[in-house]
Amino acid sequence: TLRCYFACEDQSGRRQSQTWYRDFDLRSQAFSPDIHRVKLKTADGVFDMEPRYFHADAAKQGFQEPAKAFGLYLLDSFKQIDGRTLLAINNFPGAQNALATLNEARDTIEIIGHYNEPAEARLTESSVNRLPDGTWMAICRNDAGNYHFTTSKDGKTWTIGQPMPFVPNGLNSKPTFDKFGGLYFLGWQVRAAGRSVFNVDVSRDGKTWERKYRFENQRSFQYPTFHEHDGAIWLSVTQGRKERIMFGKLETLIP
Repeated sequence: TLRCYFACEDQSGRRQSQTWYRDFDLRSQAFSPDIHRVKLKTADGVFDMEPRYFHADAAKQGFQEPAKAFGLYLLDSFKQIDGRTLLAINNFPGAQNALATLNEARDTIEIIGHYNEPAEARLTESSVNRLPDGTWMAICRNDAGNYHFTTSKDGKTWTIGQPMPFVPNGLNSKPTFDKFGGLYFLGWQVRAAGRSVFNVDVSRDGKTWERKYRFENQRSFQYPTFHEHDGAIWLSVTQGRKERIMFGKLETLIP
């Protein structure tokens, strides 16, 4: 089966949004008739995955931005590290980010740590990975300027985000940060080109980067996701004014 996650929300803010999942059977090519609520585990307990519980957990650690009743998504998923399934969750209108784990039953998300500073940058839509020395690093969208990077030794306490010289001219759009075949793949949107140019740089240490791909589309090339399967890297991406989603193989990994 494939598990599909989705949010049901009212962007007027009159009610809390809820994240759900529904399973798709590959043999019968049919969805299960039932949908189920995804749960969110915080320091206070286990709750339905609603923005208010995400905000309350961040507020206990000093987050001061107002709560939003919608916009909570599983935006950067899923990475297998040390036998755990990790992801970055995000509330875009609330400018919230957190590193989290998904349990073995794939129905509960547990928050490890929040990273939202500096608050004035309203960091969102992050992508996270772990560097060779064990340090966690996240690249975050910044609507006020270039991408910001934040790091953590334990995934719980994070540095204040700041731009890095290897991403000199980023745009306010979702980045990617993956690891395939011993190489880190860092994807980011180029400011001067709007959302029509997306760079992918590679590195072995997360410090020294070189350009591997430059994707360009006259209208847009945005929100790509990259996943490894059966010895190859696959991607899906939005092109144009969100009217077309493309899928294909990026490259075959060399053993």
